[in-house]
Amino acid sequence: MIRKRAFILLFLVVVAVATLIFFKRTRKAENPSAQAAPAVTLQAEDKVRLSNDPRKTEQFRDAGLGLFIHWGPNSQMGTEISWPLNNASSDYVKKYYDLAGTFNPVRFDPAEWARLAKLAGMEYVCFTAKHHDGFAMFDTAYSDFKITKTPYGKDIAAQVAAAFRAEGILVGFYYSPGDFRYQFETGRKFKSLYEPDFTSGAYFGPLKKTFVDYERGQVEELLTKYGDVFLIWFDGKCEPLKKHSWRVKQDIFVDRGEIPTPEQEIPGKADDQAWESCMTTSWQWSYHPIPDVRTPKEVIANLIQIRARGGNMLLNIGPRPDGRIADPDEALLRELGLWMMLNGEAVRGVRPWTVTNEDDIWFTTRRADGTVYAFIEPQYGVKGVSTTAGRKFNLKSVRTTADSKITVLGQEGGVEWKQDASGLHVTVSCTHTVQLVRSSKAAKKATKGDAFTWGSEWPIAVKITKAEAAAARAK
Repeated sequence: MIRKRAFILLFLVVVAVATLIFFKRTRKAENPSAQAAPAVTLQAEDKVRLSNDPRKTEQFRDAGLGLFIHWGPNSQMGTEISWPLNNASSDYVKKYYDLAGTFNPVRFDPAEWARLAKLAGMEYVCFTAKHHDGFAMFDTAYSDFKITKTPYGKDIAAQVAAAFRAEGILVGFYYSPGDFRYQFETGRKFKSLYEPDFTSGAYFGPLKKTFVDYERGQVEELLTKYGDVFLIWFDGKCEPLKKHSWRVKQDIFVDRGEIPTPEQEIPGKADDQAWESCMTTSWQWSYHPIPDVRTPKEVIANLIQIRARGGNMLLNIGPRPDGRIADPDEALLRELGLWMMLNGEAVRGVRPWTVTNEDDIWFTTRRADGTVYAFIEPQYGVKGVSTTAGRKFNLKSVRTTADSKITVLGQEGGVEWKQDASGLHVTVSCTHTVQLVRSSKAAKKATKGDAFTWGSEWPIAVKITKAEAAAARAK
């Protein structure tokens, strides 16, 4: 009798334990996010620094010039990336998303991209890992809408990161918190794409994650699977993701989301902190088959004014659907590269001078050694200048010292100068031929003939060493 009771008691215990295990497994299956363990070891929430690493910030500011790349399946049709989904019909949405099924950039050569960026003087790259349409250009476990599910089948972000890093270019990823794909598949519409609802509990993707866990997971992948990632760029409300990024990688530099990043404009005043102006080579972020491309002179002028005001320029291109950089963009980058070959010293590692400009002459400075760079536009037929192109100008904000020297970057000689109480008087003669270009109307008038003249009509950088602010000498 005792044995029978013991057997019955043991049987009941086994049934109870089995029932408990069953219900626990059922609850986890219903809510997979509840059982998910962190993919990486995270910094403790109460110990993580919720700001950019000061050293990384200075490294970012020193870089000065970066390459932005917007690319995805939509490039096959020449549309703007993602935004055509806004207020689109269900029929158009399907057609847009079906483009992933034919995306096959067989001529994509990341090493060629990276070499061109290096030639153009780029110090960092920001590649669109996921834009607003939700398409992942990397092999994510959190979504099936990704590059490795297309006919191409290979992880493009991984190739970009490896190729640019091999050229010594800092690697960064753009990531959009706003996600049309999540909204369409779950039926959870956000009031604004730039203000996604991180509290949305609708499950998404093969791992059936809530919205915030889906995006945190992808951020973890980008920061841990692709080598040394320097920066991440959040396009929209991103507080949970920004904090999570620093918990995953404390020294990651958060670009947009933490610093000012105006688009297609340059703020009017200098700001001696990290900021970045994002500009396109044409007027669409993604590939356009008939682009209206900015001139090299315009891009160079923008770069100079941005650097004079303390910011970085992030210059965007939209590659072709087959993976090549479009010819107009390549030509522009090569022209920019030639200018940077001559004048890059005045762009990298510099900060704002005491004034941004004196009329059309713009300044940067290398504070550690008291070097000032003055960007001037050469003129033709200037009285007192021996060569066809040159410039005479006076500076009020800069004073030389006994140890000062004045040169033109990329040229030997061609500078005369005098310092007196009324300012610094400089005469520059342009002597270095970097391109053979037909004379402009002004040059023809100056030379009375149809000759070839010195280089392109770019600004040149005049280097003044051991200089000081005029106000400082006055004191």
